[in-house]
Amino acid sequence: MVGRNDPCPCGSGKKYKKCHGKQQTVSINDLVNEELFKVRQQFFSENPNQEQLPAFRELQQEWQPRLMQSMAENDAQAFVIENFLFMQKPELWEAFLTKQVEIAQRPSTKEVLENWKDAKVFLGQYVEGNEASAQFKDAFTGETIQMTDQPPTDMQDGQGLLAILLPDSRIGKDGALFLNGYLTVVGDFDPLFEAVKAKMAEANTADGAAYLRDNYLAVVEMIVKYSTGTVDESIELSPEHESVMAELAKHVDKADFDAETVDNVTSILNSYLVSQQPSVQKPEALVAGYWRFLQDHELIKGPMLAPKDLSEKFGVSSSTILKRSKEFGSYFEELLAKN
Repeated sequence: MVGRNDPCPCGSGKKYKKCHGKQQTVSINDLVNEELFKVRQQFFSENPNQEQLPAFRELQQEWQPRLMQSMAENDAQAFVIENFLFMQKPELWEAFLTKQVEIAQRPSTKEVLENWKDAKVFLGQYVEGNEASAQFKDAFTGETIQMTDQPPTDMQDGQGLLAILLPDSRIGKDGALFLNGYLTVVGDFDPLFEAVKAKMAEANTADGAAYLRDNYLAVVEMIVKYSTGTVDESIELSPEHESVMAELAKHVDKADFDAETVDNVTSILNSYLVSQQPSVQKPEALVAGYWRFLQDHELIKGPMLAPKDLSEKFGVSSSTILKRSKEFGSYFEELLAKN
């Protein structure tokens, strides 16, 4: 039993009576969880930093439009950020952790942080769990990992998921926690996993962990499309919707877009028309709103046109352009809610 004048076991350096002796209902583990959460939040608030921003924007330009065909903008950006920081620029995370280990006061916190440099991508299945803990099985190795820090309570046994994991030494060598959420697989996991292995065979690799790390965003895209179903772009558009695509093509042809951007911009609008079937009184109005949406979300490069300039470019009022732009924003926000 800890005496009132003994050092508090939380590692703060204070006497027990002046620390947790006053609030015995608060566990040390809860406090460590809170500290670890703040560390993760601080890292994301500071990165990408100004020096890394150009490289991040380049990655974002390539991948965010593709992901936004099947998920909300904020979620698409989160996946791009995690890929950039933990797969492409792991030195940022390692340098940040070194500083956090130095300033951490509690031994328990230090121990966890020292192991956090070994972040990895996990693809597997939920085995079982409750509000206190959860188990997951690695699809490649068959190994089981344990999670006690905010385990998910909304998953079904056998459901697949993709997540970036950090070791949790408090549980043991099999302990882990999710970095910043997870992506669940809707539907049978086995066909999805077979598709991943087929892609690995094409890449001539048998190392699942390395493949996930090097192709993280491609796997995210694969899972989202598998889970939500891909809009069949071969579906014939109505004449009014064909006129919208023709109007977009006119402006895309005049813009200095690379082939990847052209494909993404065209594909996103085509998917929107097929799935939403919007009424079209004036093709220019819908394309103008779409153009503003692309600008506002930094999905296209080049000079950003002010509302007045957009109005003159498309011959549509600014209020109409804004209305259509919001419709596109709502569409992509609602996509994730359907999962």
